[in-house]
Amino acid sequence: MQPAGAWLRLSVDADGRWTLCRLSPPDTSAPSRDGDARWIEAVITEDRAALLQRLDGAGGGRQPWQQDCRIRDSAGALRWIRLNAHPGANGEDWDLIITEITDLKTREQRLRLSETRYRAIVGLQSDLVCRFLPDNTITFANEAYCTFFGYSRAELIGRSFMTLVPQEEHALVDSMMSRCNADNPAMISEHWVVRADGERRWVQWVDQAIFDAGGQLIEIQSVGRDTTEQRRLEQRERLRNRVLEQLVAGAPLRAVLEVIVEGFEQESSGRCSILELDRDSKRLYTAAAPSLPPDYNRAIDGLAIGPGIGSCGSAAATGERVVVEDIATHPYWRPFRALARQAGVAACWSEPIRASDGHILGTFAIYHDHPQGPDREDLERIELATNLASIAIERTRASEALRISEERLSLVLRGTEDGWWDWDLSSDRVSYSTRWWEMLGYDEGALETNRYLWQLLIHPEDQARVQQVFDQAFNGTTNAYSVEFRLLHRDGHYVPVLSRGFIQRDADEHPIRVAGANTDLTERKRLEQRLRELAETDDLTGLPNRRRFFAELQRELDRIRRHETPAAVLMLDLDHFKRINDHHGHGGGDAVLRAFTEVLRAELRSTDCAGRLGGEEFAVLVPGSDLTAACHFAERLRRHVAALRVEHKEALITVRVSIGCTQIRHDDDGPDGILARADEALYRAKRNGRDRVERA
Repeated sequence: MQPAGAWLRLSVDADGRWTLCRLSPPDTSAPSRDGDARWIEAVITEDRAALLQRLDGAGGGRQPWQQDCRIRDSAGALRWIRLNAHPGANGEDWDLIITEITDLKTREQRLRLSETRYRAIVGLQSDLVCRFLPDNTITFANEAYCTFFGYSRAELIGRSFMTLVPQEEHALVDSMMSRCNADNPAMISEHWVVRADGERRWVQWVDQAIFDAGGQLIEIQSVGRDTTEQRRLEQRERLRNRVLEQLVAGAPLRAVLEVIVEGFEQESSGRCSILELDRDSKRLYTAAAPSLPPDYNRAIDGLAIGPGIGSCGSAAATGERVVVEDIATHPYWRPFRALARQAGVAACWSEPIRASDGHILGTFAIYHDHPQGPDREDLERIELATNLASIAIERTRASEALRISEERLSLVLRGTEDGWWDWDLSSDRVSYSTRWWEMLGYDEGALETNRYLWQLLIHPEDQARVQQVFDQAFNGTTNAYSVEFRLLHRDGHYVPVLSRGFIQRDADEHPIRVAGANTDLTERKRLEQRLRELAETDDLTGLPNRRRFFAELQRELDRIRRHETPAAVLMLDLDHFKRINDHHGHGGGDAVLRAFTEVLRAELRSTDCAGRLGGEEFAVLVPGSDLTAACHFAERLRRHVAALRVEHKEALITVRVSIGCTQIRHDDDGPDGILARADEALYRAKRNGRDRVERA
């Protein structure tokens, strides 16, 4: 097969000039016209010298050669040609194949320009961007990637990215890569990485595989973002929820405090203790210290508080944080140095635990095996731990006080018959004490006193259940029962009561009299409700937390499956929130979160549900809206947030938000899948420049 292009012969004339003659293949022995020695003038000046040099060199070597150059055509346009030269049969001439490659050069130029633009754009991205070959060799890394890992670009290019992944994560990464194919080119994963300084960080990666026309994998582009802080916040949220759930369930205080200590120790290299101050505010007693030696705990149990008495004794006495970076040299620890050496502790930081009214409940202490002081993250963790410990101790004391109060009330009722009632079955006469009427806001005898009165006042939802308890007690062999229900107050609200009754029977075991007392549970129910709210509400913004939002989303999904009505979910993430925290401090970050929440609340309908999932990440459930309506809502919210200016310490903080929207489908498996789809749209909004709305 003949190569494409014009076939010509190049000869040296008598004057030593190169003459070009056209040939007509396949008969290449006869030129189609006379030789032209002026052909070289068509080559532009910038390329002519290099071509002539090649011709002169080629004349002696008799080796094939190739040269690209530019010419002016008859219309004066600039065009590219490629000359492929082969020795002529006579040993002097050259046979040329000249092919126009203008289109090829144009495509190459565009490709180079595209690659230059790509590298310039990616190089400015704050996300971590790299590309690597199927054998994991890194071929490109942007500046953010290099800075994050602590290596220069030269140190990264050519090495395997698996050297940046801990050994225990290799199986996970290999498994993910093995599932990559032309039908499934995009992958999302999250795993540990190791930086140059040895620090481990969580990173979420979005990988896009690139295949050639034959379906062969040629390269993978990976875009990552550091999720360590998000993971840390989620872990703390889980710890907080676990503590509050245990409080609601009535777990012993020691068990709750040990959960707090163990949760802190999972994030820190230190060992922790919680000491509770006695009711006289004179001595500290060990409440939770599972990682400290038992001998040490026994030695400090009952420690008298006072300035200069160790870290905890001083913190409890002064109400201030006490940081002892080196126990061996600090005067507060002089009496306890031998004890500290035996326990293997060299540093101790102690934070007072305060009640809601400010008085000291105890101390939270962190011990380290080597002298050192706390950093910013340590102080944040300490603040969380002391807040949780405060809630646990205060709520437990409140519950204990309530229990004691109820016992005292029971004693009083038995002595004074306050809140009692008495039903004589033989006469069908019912009596109620003054206290019974006061609970419901009535003057004594304001309503007709008969056995049907409680049926008129009981909440309709409780009536069947309570009647069943009464019937079982009357018809059974037990003489006592206890049941909770609600009675209608005079002002229209319902009062929760605990009714305890005793059944008197005759010789044949037939009931003849029933007497009992009602205890007002309003305060206890209020405390229980408050604990439930604490377990389901984000205390900074007042929005539902992740747990409650997931429950609301599951209920909405169940409703959609039954009624096939539309609903949508929005995932929202405040742009560059870490920069706000870094520049303005966590106080500034908290101010931004609260201000953003106010804007969000103002946009919500009564049927909508917004929740804080953790950190700067929020979600909104929009029942009754299709995806288009939800995106309109999201765009309106985005504009209002963009107009927001948050004042903090004489500074105005600008806020931006990226939003991902998705429609809830009746075949969705659950909240995780819905939020993952919305999160993909959110990530696309981040990738496409932030401060925008994307749909999935």
